[in-house]
Amino acid sequence: MDEFKLRAGEKIGALHEAAVVAANSSKNRFQDVFNHTADAIRRIREAFFDLWDNELVTEGRARALAWAREAARRIQEGAPPLSPMILYEELVTLLKDHVWRRSMIIFVCGAAVGGSAGLVIGLRASARVPSGPHARALHTQTDQTVILVEDAVSPGAGAGEVLVRVQAFSVSAADRSVLRGRASALRSLLAASQVTVGRGFAGVVLDVGQGVNDLEMGDEVWGCISEWSGGAANELLAIRSTRVSKRPRHLAADSAAALPWAGSLALAALRRVQYRPDSSKGKRVCVVGAAGGEGCALVQLLAAWGARVTAAAPRRAHRVLKDLGAHELVDLESNAHASPSWLSLEQYASRRGPWDCALCCSGAPPPPSPAASALLKATAPRYALLDIRPKPLLTDRLPTPFWVIFSASFYTFRFLRWITGCGTHTDWLEDKNQLREGLDNLRLLVDSGQLSPVLDKVYLPQDFESALAHACGDDAVGTSVVRFP
Repeated sequence: MDEFKLRAGEKIGALHEAAVVAANSSKNRFQDVFNHTADAIRRIREAFFDLWDNELVTEGRARALAWAREAARRIQEGAPPLSPMILYEELVTLLKDHVWRRSMIIFVCGAAVGGSAGLVIGLRASARVPSGPHARALHTQTDQTVILVEDAVSPGAGAGEVLVRVQAFSVSAADRSVLRGRASALRSLLAASQVTVGRGFAGVVLDVGQGVNDLEMGDEVWGCISEWSGGAANELLAIRSTRVSKRPRHLAADSAAALPWAGSLALAALRRVQYRPDSSKGKRVCVVGAAGGEGCALVQLLAAWGARVTAAAPRRAHRVLKDLGAHELVDLESNAHASPSWLSLEQYASRRGPWDCALCCSGAPPPPSPAASALLKATAPRYALLDIRPKPLLTDRLPTPFWVIFSASFYTFRFLRWITGCGTHTDWLEDKNQLREGLDNLRLLVDSGQLSPVLDKVYLPQDFESALAHACGDDAVGTSVVRFP
């Protein structure tokens, strides 16, 4: 026993000595690094002051200051400022005794050769084919056309992202606006992808990136992408996990893809007019252009919450809207000689009485005139006449000087968010109803039976032009979907 204690004491002592030696070694290394760093800083400081006090730099500062004072004096007197040729002559006078002409020629040639080499290397690097999985995607062209690419390269899931195999995506009037240039300026700051169409989508998670804990491979998800964040028309889509959510299990991919975009617009509209399940009962609400996807969602939700819904839509959609819960129907027909107008609604309101609220969807007539206020009750608030169609973006109308200022401010704000720990993502640009919170609310509404997708037609990717024409036409009832076979 004594021998065992003796050996244990020897081992503990040896470990103690080793720890002391390691600590002293680490301390010496830290001291050496600190001394080397301080010496380097001191040398840089001495070199800077030597350069600052150089005769050439001192004389140049004096001449530049004198030239600036002379220019300011001439401007104050109303005379034109000094010509750049005078500054050039000053520079020649300053440098001719210190810099040889041969040295200047060598400098200019070196700058030209170096800049050309850098430009060539940059172009070659940008022309390299990016690596990643290949999938089918709908690429947008500059002439507002869309082509199907069979071997498009899709990036993998990065940190905080998931890789989704998109099974189907929705087609709506928002895609036509995007092809016509909506949000193109802002999209150039956020995404460089050629995929810009496809707002709502449904698919299966194939991979999860670092930091994603609430989703895993094999989960059936849905989501939506705003106009400035790209598009969902890509068979393999890498997207932030905050922009997708688990979809209702009983919904197939086609039906699930028809709801996220339209449902998020409907929830955003109801939030703006402050209609909730506990405050909608007994309200008379008119949904104008109710044949679209968001109109069908609004009719279902308002009817489920106890409101009395009047659906204004073409006659061919009346049966569907009646089944969705509409109490009253107004014919909002259009033909080759006349487009839908507010006159039929005003006549209906004069006969049956005005509404508490009117919501204008994608199929509504042109923006309501001041006379359209006759549709509402005198006690209705100002926001009761709400147009939920997408408005023109300010960034699409900024002239070049203001666009440069906006771009610089935008990147500066993103940098400040990054250094403060908020990340580089742009979820702050999105409506919360299009993020996970809103998507989870949609799932709960579907599971409770208050909301169901209204699927119009299903197309193949190569028929996207036909799908878009149908979705923007008068025959559409609900949401059209493109499915990857």
